[in-house]
Amino acid sequence: MSRRKTPAVKLKNVPSKDPPQLSQLPLRKWFTNKELWEDYQSFYSKMPILPPRFLSEGLLPEDKHPEFWELLDHQGLRPLLFTRERYYLRMMAAVATTLRIHDGIYDSEGDGEFRLWFWLAGFKYTLDLGQLSSILGLRNSGVLFKGGSEVPKRLASFDSETVGQRLRVSRITGKKYSVSAMKMDHRLLQYMLSYIWLPRRGNHGVLTEEDLIILWAMVRKVTFNWPYLIARHLVNCTTSCLVNTGLGHGALWTKIFEHLGVDLSGEEAVLVDDKNAITTRHLNKMGRAPKAAAEENEDAGEGSSHPQNVGSSTHFPPEFMELFTQGMQSFSSSLSENVQGMHQRFDGCESRLSIHDKEIQEFGNDMSRFFSRAAQSEDQGHQDDAPGQE
Repeated sequence: MSRRKTPAVKLKNVPSKDPPQLSQLPLRKWFTNKELWEDYQSFYSKMPILPPRFLSEGLLPEDKHPEFWELLDHQGLRPLLFTRERYYLRMMAAVATTLRIHDGIYDSEGDGEFRLWFWLAGFKYTLDLGQLSSILGLRNSGVLFKGGSEVPKRLASFDSETVGQRLRVSRITGKKYSVSAMKMDHRLLQYMLSYIWLPRRGNHGVLTEEDLIILWAMVRKVTFNWPYLIARHLVNCTTSCLVNTGLGHGALWTKIFEHLGVDLSGEEAVLVDDKNAITTRHLNKMGRAPKAAAEENEDAGEGSSHPQNVGSSTHFPPEFMELFTQGMQSFSSSLSENVQGMHQRFDGCESRLSIHDKEIQEFGNDMSRFFSRAAQSEDQGHQDDAPGQE
């Protein structure tokens, strides 16, 4: 699905002094011209909304994952892990239609200012970086990273191959990397990055070049300006031409709406409940649960003169064993079918070889008879040519 190039649309309406009461307006009136309304209808209203995620309390004890919490706190990202806030689907899609960024602080020839803004019903809502930092509860300091594959100066020595080896990620294709061999604490950082800090759709077990740069900066303790990075991520999600990019940060948008005084009355809210939490079920996919269970058993066995289950301290979760059993049954059934198929093919080959053997024997017999008749004809010819006796 294609979308219109909305940055070219000129918003000529003069904004009112006070935010409008959107609940009193038809949805069409939220958009100040026909082009924006068509953009909303054809593209933005159909974009998937990514459900907000948050970390369950006590799921990752700091004594079990010290490096994860140390690197996370160095970036100041702890507040975003536990945010639970309702979100508004239609409002997010409407804002995405006109969301823009003024990035004067990055451009040396700019005016040195940052502004994130959008239009609703002819009113322009604006946030500066300080306001966004306050809403997020994050520090307004650090390296200004624009995202993508452009490496910041603080990471000038960055080399994807070398960094990939140190983070234990393997290149899949192009600028995509597998995380299957990463250290658990680094893998947890990557998981939170793709689900909470910079949420996206797609395969979360695959790193992009941008992910690799950010994770390397975190491991090297190069502090990024996260409010700035998140703001650019918000805008990049809305300008993508791929409908499956997804709109994220629903909880953040609710805080932004409330901070700016956007009218939310009459809007249907989606509640963030326990189903949105990151739990042991999610960590099982990273292979963490069996290891954690072993550690817990070891802790429980300390000081006991009669340890139980010696040599077999790892207990797998029931759901894991159920999936494992189903997988083995499926594999056994598939293997049996494959072996049966191979036997059938071998029987067919044996039958065809037997037929060919008979054909070769018959051909040999025919050739023998042919040469025998040829020899007899030659002998008869010699007798006819011999001089007769008088």
